[in-house]
Amino acid sequence: MSAIDETKLPRNASWSGIGNLLVVYLVWGSTYFAVKIAVTGPPAIAPLQLQTWRMWAASAVLIALGFIRTRRLPALSARQLAICAISGVLMWVMGNGLATLASRHAASGFIVMAMGMIPIWTTLIAGLADRTRPSRGVVAGLAIGLIGLSLIVGPPIVFAGSSSVESGYAVWLALVLCAAGLTWAIGSLIQKPLLAAMSPFWAGGLQTLAAAIVLTGVCWTSGTAIIPPADLAPFQLTAFFYLVIFGSAISLLAYITVMKIYPPAVASTFAYVNPLVGVALGWGLLGEKPGLFSLFGIALILVGVSVIMAASKRK
Repeated sequence: MSAIDETKLPRNASWSGIGNLLVVYLVWGSTYFAVKIAVTGPPAIAPLQLQTWRMWAASAVLIALGFIRTRRLPALSARQLAICAISGVLMWVMGNGLATLASRHAASGFIVMAMGMIPIWTTLIAGLADRTRPSRGVVAGLAIGLIGLSLIVGPPIVFAGSSSVESGYAVWLALVLCAAGLTWAIGSLIQKPLLAAMSPFWAGGLQTLAAAIVLTGVCWTSGTAIIPPADLAPFQLTAFFYLVIFGSAISLLAYITVMKIYPPAVASTFAYVNPLVGVALGWGLLGEKPGLFSLFGIALILVGVSVIMAASKRK
């Protein structure tokens, strides 16, 4: 089989497309920092409560914007509605939800670094689905990024006493975050047929609405209180609104646009760049100082992203 053609960057990738990619890079890199602030309190708010209300609020914002822009409901088939629901649940209940759950037992920088597996999953799944293989340059970039990721995630899991991971949760966190990255990648690829058929406002709104409904059901069946504490601190409320407006609505619209313009190998590199933002915020504002291995791993991740982008341009 020939090298995969989808790694080719489109000629019409404008400054707008690059701007949307930068939004995804920067905003999603800060979301786990905001999650950490919201769930640590006091008062305590359960990660499931946070994720549920984040999805309800984000869906309301996106659907309202969809109405304002289009003045009508989108005409969607049952298959398209099913894709919206399934991709929304995979991305926001399983992917982002599991990462939010992990925030109780790990530093925000560690979580966002561990989610760097997403480009690996995305490229592998896309190749299997299309029965094609990535170019050598893309494989090299992914391999370099994976080595860098292992230097970040490996030491806290292998060696006890790491400040990044709560004692006794290392293996659990590794499995949870691996599942989070895998389900996010699957959901991202499943939604691709929707991108040309409907407005990104409606796509994002229906996805987050499906996630909100499922999360509410999980709260109900698990005995978790749906209503969060009424006496949330101002910094928790600020973090929540940041997650809704920037971390869900604006960045999701940008991500959908990026998925339209760029191939998966490039679009998913946000998971390699996000750790830079996450580590910087955790280090500067929460005192989550990264180790030497982590800093070297981040440098390798940046090299890997550069190799992927360069290989895509050559194609």
